[in-house]
Amino acid sequence: MQRHLLLMKNSQTSYDLIRYPSYTHPQTYPDRLAVIGKLFGLEPASVHRCRVLELGCGNGANLIPMAWSLPRSEFVGIDLAAEPVADGNQMLQGLGLTNIRLVAGSVTEVNSDWGSFDYIIAHGLYSWVPPQVRERILSICQTNLTPHGIAFISYNALPGGHLRNMLRDMMLFHVRGSDSAEARIKQSLAFVRFLADAQDTTDDYRRWMKSESNRILEHDAGHLYHDELGELNEPLYFTQFMEQTARHGLQYLGEADYFEMSDHIFKDSVRTTLEQLGSNRILREQYLDFLKCRRFRQTLLCRGDALLSPGPLAKSVERFFISSAAEISVDARAERPGAHFFFESPKGAKVETDFALGQLALKVLQEIWPQPLPFEELLQQATGRLGPTRPSEADQSIGRDRLREFLLQLYGAGIVAFRSELPRFVLHAGDRPATSPVVRWQAQRGEVVTSIFHVTVKVEDEIGRQLLSWLDGNHDRSALVDKLWLFLQSKHAARATDNDEPAARRKIESDLEKNLLKLGRLGLLVN
Repeated sequence: MQRHLLLMKNSQTSYDLIRYPSYTHPQTYPDRLAVIGKLFGLEPASVHRCRVLELGCGNGANLIPMAWSLPRSEFVGIDLAAEPVADGNQMLQGLGLTNIRLVAGSVTEVNSDWGSFDYIIAHGLYSWVPPQVRERILSICQTNLTPHGIAFISYNALPGGHLRNMLRDMMLFHVRGSDSAEARIKQSLAFVRFLADAQDTTDDYRRWMKSESNRILEHDAGHLYHDELGELNEPLYFTQFMEQTARHGLQYLGEADYFEMSDHIFKDSVRTTLEQLGSNRILREQYLDFLKCRRFRQTLLCRGDALLSPGPLAKSVERFFISSAAEISVDARAERPGAHFFFESPKGAKVETDFALGQLALKVLQEIWPQPLPFEELLQQATGRLGPTRPSEADQSIGRDRLREFLLQLYGAGIVAFRSELPRFVLHAGDRPATSPVVRWQAQRGEVVTSIFHVTVKVEDEIGRQLLSWLDGNHDRSALVDKLWLFLQSKHAARATDNDEPAARRKIESDLEKNLLKLGRLGLLVN
């Protein structure tokens, strides 16, 4: 991830010396950005025919899976650290992808000759570069963004950044006499462990210090060195950031995580006061930051001349594909009209409702998870389950409107997901199961792979990684069982009870089917 800092000898950067960890960022995926745009009245380009630019692309870990999943779109990444870019280009060569280009260079080199982009991504860059580079990032968004394009810029935010910087300042003080990267990393980790272990009482400061120290101890060396010990790390108030963007003819669209704009976690009196204080969207977001002590933002921008809705358009929900992994818990007082149902997402988001059509819609989505359904089909299936209580035509119109509002509220709570286009995945494996070449490449080289939903999946067991590497669409079930049997034998892990090899192979075959079903639900199978 490009930070434009510390040029080393032979034009190396500190990011060549100490590698920054490369991740897939689902919140930057073009379809995710397109959904937010459509909710606020923008008409962004189809993700299947778009151009995407990533500033600070690192080794392409975020951009390369996008390029495979959206083959008719074009992707360009640039990063100052040449070695990670070279690694990314080696991966591109191995995969044979031709709709993506990774460039080693400074973002200051990007100009109008690079053309227009429908989506521009600058993740983990803005707060860590000098002011002139920040201005250049915004200038690129102004110059290279299409009329309905969307720019993603993340940055450290205030007031939460004050707390983060308090511990950062302590760490910088402790390593002030150390010049080498290795020494700074080693000494800062020892110091943070000292701080964490010292907090054995329960006052507010010590609880916070222990929690924050433990968070830092989870970072790998590259993350710690470039984020916590970086030469620059400037958090901003949201209003300060928006003042900077306005100078470049850009306006606020929303947040990449839609739920971050929601106030549903607060009681009614707080929400009422928030509406009074936040007379416009910018002020409302700033006061939300005060309430949440926000320390990090992932803000979406568009051109200042684009016409936006002042609030999310519930009617836009009709244009989306909808999915939900929420589990259902029925009120113990029995199922009856008006009974309350409780739904909880895997991440702990909860909702309680007595809206019958909404309850049925969530039941439909739970049964087919992770398959998304278009709104019209979801409405039709949920209405069909109402049975004898099926509404009149007039009531159906009211039900449609209410379901749109209901789903929008659930999107803000993290209970449902919206997509503007269907992803290229299959739930059930065919005769010759296949995963993407990106996943096979990743599985052969590490524990983390990227699903077709553009989220990371950690595959910790060696057998699972081997299986993924074999799913190239050329092996049927029998061939996969043979490979698994031979692999297990090589690891002395294949045992045939009472020398019954056919029974042992049947067990492998049964486990294979279970694993293929699991892979399908994780979005790791493709046509």
